[in-house]
Amino acid sequence: MSDGVPSKSQVKKAGSTIRKYFREEVDFDVAVDAVAVVEDWRRAHYIPLVSANNGLRSRARTAGVEAEVTQRLKRRQTIMDKVQREPTLDLSRMQDIGGCRAVVESIDDLRRLEERVKNGRVPVVGGADYIAEPRQSGYRGVHVIVEYQGRQIEIQLRTTTMHSWALAAEDFSQMLGLNLKQDGDHPVQLFLATASEMMALLETGEEIPDPLRALHEQRRLDALPLLP
Repeated sequence: MSDGVPSKSQVKKAGSTIRKYFREEVDFDVAVDAVAVVEDWRRAHYIPLVSANNGLRSRARTAGVEAEVTQRLKRRQTIMDKVQREPTLDLSRMQDIGGCRAVVESIDDLRRLEERVKNGRVPVVGGADYIAEPRQSGYRGVHVIVEYQGRQIEIQLRTTTMHSWALAAEDFSQMLGLNLKQDGDHPVQLFLATASEMMALLETGEEIPDPLRALHEQRRLDALPLLP
């Protein structure tokens, strides 16, 4: 550990230890030490995250794109939940501990900003285009993983329409205690998936086919009894 920042091998071991604790294979004291490593690793992303946020704002300005830019550092409990949920995840390689988001008015604006981010001086080390290939859940957006000061930061790009859908999915997730942005076949997830498809068509000026409207209405009726 250097200057309070754990090495990647220490972080990987901490993730494995936390996973073992959830399986009741190690005792509490061992887990406490592992959680301390996770917290140190989490804090090590803060300054790179601020740099990424400032860089994203600057790229939006130079691209001539009006963007609402925000940042978040993933909560410690959320990190541990993800480690438990994904048994093969190497914690030292988790790409979204620090995250920035830009919400823009149109897909054209989004693509212009995406180009600026990808062609900048900051290394791009990964990403996904959930507009070209939406998630089964209906989630849409573009993710670009950049590296600032040795830390990977996830940049999310969404239009206001995509962001509205994501906020609705988060609200329903809190109501039901489920992560509805993940792929699945829960009735509310199916309802959100067709809603996303309809919103995407409207955003590009296309008409909504009658069969899709009918399917969405049926899924709405299926989901309604499950909502508080």
